[in-house]
Amino acid sequence: MRRLLLTLVVCAFLAGCYHDAGFISVRRDVIDVGRVAVGDSAHATFRFRNSASERVSVTFMPECDCTAVSADSHMLGPHESVKLEVKVAVDTPGEFVKYVFVQAPGGSDFFTIAVKGTGK
Repeated sequence: MRRLLLTLVVCAFLAGCYHDAGFISVRRDVIDVGRVAVGDSAHATFRFRNSASERVSVTFMPECDCTAVSADSHMLGPHESVKLEVKVAVDTPGEFVKYVFVQAPGGSDFFTIAVKGTGK
């Protein structure tokens, strides 16, 4: 039993852990960038995967003008993955959390990804 559990843990680690949101999965939905100097930008990379057996489109919408994404949308083939670069302007000292809304295919359902850290 222990060997089976260990094997499952290793397989999950090697395959990557994705959070499932319908057709679109994201490996990590929150990335902590740590301490960032005020006036600089924080950078994070999110990896998305299409869990469906058909092509799907995913749309990315930053919550504010202080957050930029590398693409507004991506068309993903069956079981294809893509990276999304997120850049956040750090304007004030203290903790920050900036969100990007992700629209999964098939309707108006959204989920969020976030970049957090501390402005110093």
